[in-house]
Amino acid sequence: MKRLHTHLRRFRRSERGTFSVETVLIVPLLLFCFAGLFTFFDAFRMQNVNVRASYTVSDLISREDNLLTTDYVTGMNQLLSLLTQSKHPTIIRVTAVTYDEDADELSVVWSAVDGGTEGIILPLVDGTLDEIEDQIPIMAHGAFNIVVESWAAFEPVMTWGLGAFYFENTVVTRPRFAPNLCFEDGELTQNSPCLNAL
Repeated sequence: MKRLHTHLRRFRRSERGTFSVETVLIVPLLLFCFAGLFTFFDAFRMQNVNVRASYTVSDLISREDNLLTTDYVTGMNQLLSLLTQSKHPTIIRVTAVTYDEDADELSVVWSAVDGGTEGIILPLVDGTLDEIEDQIPIMAHGAFNIVVESWAAFEPVMTWGLGAFYFENTVVTRPRFAPNLCFEDGELTQNSPCLNAL
């Protein structure tokens, strides 16, 4: 009995193997934290890439002085997909808006969509302009702005508290080299500044 008591006392005082036990307890926790940090860093990186790509597309559109076409909007969506290097289809909606000071309201001149599943993202009309109205800056009477909205899917490598979702960006710019920018395939309202351009 005395011998057993001595062995137990020695076992209790011994520090051999503590490093192995600590490693077994800490390494999974460190790996878990590393995976979470990587997932969130990747999401922030993709958000930054999407914002820059949206600004690039918007800037290119604002420099146009010819009529835009459906093929042009499709090309801008392909550029967005290339810039974001998205594995999933991107969606782009380009909308021209003008402001009427007398009526104190924004109105849609034309709107075009490319990408995504049919019917998920529709072209804007005056009745649905309130979806983005708070993102459009204050405009002068008769001013003309281009609103570029883009959606790019993000699917994290590891789902550690973050599932798949779409990054959505909205960029508003004024045409740089022309007073307005017109879309040849769009339906124009009676007071559209594009009626004279056609």
